[in-house]
Amino acid sequence: MRVTIIPDDGFVSVDGEGFLDIDLSSMPANIHAVQWYHTEGEVEYRDDRGRATHNEAITDLTPYQPVLELWQRAKDAALAAAALSEESSQNAADPG
Repeated sequence: MRVTIIPDDGFVSVDGEGFLDIDLSSMPANIHAVQWYHTEGEVEYRDDRGRATHNEAITDLTPYQPVLELWQRAKDAALAAAALSEESSQNAADPG
């Protein structure tokens, strides 16, 4: 699994499928991004001015499971909206 988390943008991507405006306000303010590459990753840190300070290697994505659950909710909502839109289009095309 490939994951990117960018708290400032509310952006979470899993395997290339990304969503914006996810509430990531619970994440520490000094995290610029989290990158996960299948079995390992890194957390990119920044200072109070937003400048990169250091990266820290990680081998466990579990601390970010709540973020992945928010991503799943965003994906489910997008799929539901797409299905509703498709149903509306079909109903409009077939006035019955």
